[in-house]
Amino acid sequence: MATEKKPWVKDLLVAFAATTLSIILTFGTTGVINRVKQKQERRLTALMVMSSIEQFARDLEEIEEDLAYKDSLATWLLSLTPKDVTTLGNDQLEVVYHTALDLIVATRDKTSETIFSSHIDTWKNMGNFKFIDNVGWCFSYMDLIAKDYNSFVNDITAANNRIVLHPNDYPGNTKMEKLLRDEEIKSGLKRIHHTRGYLSFNAVNLRMENRNNMRLIGISEKEVMDFTDNLGAADDYEEDVLSQFDFDMPEIDADSVAAHISIPRQLDSLLKAKKGM
Repeated sequence: MATEKKPWVKDLLVAFAATTLSIILTFGTTGVINRVKQKQERRLTALMVMSSIEQFARDLEEIEEDLAYKDSLATWLLSLTPKDVTTLGNDQLEVVYHTALDLIVATRDKTSETIFSSHIDTWKNMGNFKFIDNVGWCFSYMDLIAKDYNSFVNDITAANNRIVLHPNDYPGNTKMEKLLRDEEIKSGLKRIHHTRGYLSFNAVNLRMENRNNMRLIGISEKEVMDFTDNLGAADDYEEDVLSQFDFDMPEIDADSVAAHISIPRQLDSLLKAKKGM
């Protein structure tokens, strides 16, 4: 005959089993919740990171659109002879000139980059090192683009200030003549045209790399676009090999510029009238 266990022993075993089960359920549930939370945080951080790359590409396109107008102004200014400048005078020419040089500075919002960097341990735990490398490359690439473009803006601004602050050091009868005869100023005005292609190329190249990021992390392009602007319309892009030559802008015909810019058109009419044409 089996020996019957004492009541207090049975109670102890039941309590022990219940406690053990409670601990397992508590820690198991907490582990599941933490894993879900970590996954949501990683996904949100990935969306923020890829959205910041997309936004920078859009910023480059906005600058290029602004430069398209300034390109026409610069082309018209470069077509003027010293005699034309003297005939037209300073006032209206200054409006055109300063509009052409009112350049947008490229800025980088590094909020998402900071968040990404501060969560590097989370990304390592996820094991997607290729995504980390790609995103890091995109951030470095964005810094380089901003640095190159802003260097161009700073160079032409410095050249302008150099002449304006020390006009007696430069040949010419008027301020505008001094400016438009300066080789550094003329070079800067010409660079506006080529900078447009540079910005367009890099905007597209950034988007191509960002689509690689999306594939690596398993987030659709539509989700990134929705996150960026809440419009929700994202097209399917085909992979292609980029060449910067594809983004070279056709040279602007100085004779046709007046059809796109009102003040130079008026000034041309004034110039012809003074010449008796």
